Amino acid sequence: MAKRGGQQPLANFVAELGLPDGFDKRLDAAGSSNLDAAIEWLTTKRPRRQNYWPALVLAFISQAEALLAAEGADHLPDVFDANPPEESTPDKPVNTLNFTRAGGPPITLRPLYNAAQQVIRVNMLREHPSMPGHATQAWPNYRDLIKLIYTMTPSERRMFAEYVWKTGVLDRQELVLATKRERVVRPFEFVLINMPTTNTGVRGLPGGAMLQGITYGYFRADSPNLILETHKVNVASSRTGQIGDVDGYRGGEVELAAEVKDLDINDAATVADFIEDIAGAPNATAVIVCQSITEEARAEIAARNITVLTVGDLARTVSVWDLPKQQEGLRGVDYFLGRIQRSTSGQKFFREWLHKHGLDAGFVWIEETAEDAETAATTDEAED
Repeated sequence: MAKRGGQQPLANFVAELGLPDGFDKRLDAAGSSNLDAAIEWLTTKRPRRQNYWPALVLAFISQAEALLAAEGADHLPDVFDANPPEESTPDKPVNTLNFTRAGGPPITLRPLYNAAQQVIRVNMLREHPSMPGHATQAWPNYRDLIKLIYTMTPSERRMFAEYVWKTGVLDRQELVLATKRERVVRPFEFVLINMPTTNTGVRGLPGGAMLQGITYGYFRADSPNLILETHKVNVASSRTGQIGDVDGYRGGEVELAAEVKDLDINDAATVADFIEDIAGAPNATAVIVCQSITEEARAEIAARNITVLTVGDLARTVSVWDLPKQQEGLRGVDYFLGRIQRSTSGQKFFREWLHKHGLDAGFVWIEETAEDAETAATTDEAED
C-alpha cells in the first residue's frame, strides 16, 4: 500500500494529478515575473472564503498542461481568446471551465479537480472541503490567475505547482489515522467465547445445563416474537411434549425446535432421535447447537434441512448484537438456571462469573447472606 500523508513531494503524485511525465523534473526559472505575479495574486487577491482553492488551482495547472500539449504550444498570451470556454451543450448550460478546441473535444476541468481533491484528502490526508461542483463553478473568480498560468513557461508552471503544493497542501493540518482500534467484546459474546460449559465444576448443575441455558437465552433475545418452552436437562423432550430442548411457538404452532448437545458431533447418529422427531414438524426451523461438528456430519444433517450452530457460530452471530440485546440474552440464561433448571448454585456461578469478568448483564447485584447460602446449599442437595 502506498504511503499516505506526511511531507511527500509533488513528484510522488504527478500522474495522479493529470500532469505530464517529467513535469516535476523541469528546471527552475530564474527571475520569473509571471510566477511572482501568480503568487502575489494568490496571496492578496484570492477569494478568502473559498477553502477549496488548493485542489482548484492544481486542477487549473493540469488543465493548462493538457490544453497546451493538445495545441502544440508551451504558453498562450490569452487562453480565453485562443480557446474560448464552452458555454453550453445541446442539453444544458455549462457552468464549469471547459476550454474549446478547433481540432478536438474540449479540455475539461472537473475530472482534474476530482483527481486533485482525491490526492489531497485521501493520499495526503489533508483537511480540504469536498465540493467539486461548487468549486469548479467558481472558476470566474480565478480568471486573472488562469490567464497568468497560461502565460508561464513550462518551468514556471512547475514552480507554481510546487508553491501551491507547499502552501495549500503540506502546510495544512494532517488528519491522524488511528493505527489500531481494539473492538470491545460484548457480554453475551464474551460468555460464548470464554465461559466453560462442559466442566463448570458446579455441584448440582448437570452437564449440558449451561449450554442449554445459553441456547435458551440466545433464542429469547433473537426471536422475541416466539413463545419459548424448555425443560430441565436430562428430562426427555418426549416426556414434556416438546420436539427439542428449546421450542418456539406462535400460538399453537411450533416455529422453532432446537436440540442442544454439549459435545463434539462426529456423525448424524448422535442426534438421530431429534432427526426423527423433527420430521413430524416439517414447517418448523430445526436447529442443533453443539460444541463442534465435523464437515461430514454437518453436511449429512443439513441434507435433512436442519441447521447446525456451534458455539463458535453463535459467538459470531452475537458479535453484531447491540448491548441491550446481548443483555437480554444473558437474562435468558439467568432465568433458565434459576427458574427452569432450578439450580441456585448454577445461577450463582453464572452471576459470579459475569461479575468477575466485569460484564454488564443488566442485573441488580444483591449481596448473599449466610442464610441465603445455606438455603442454596439445601436446594441443590435436594436437586441431587
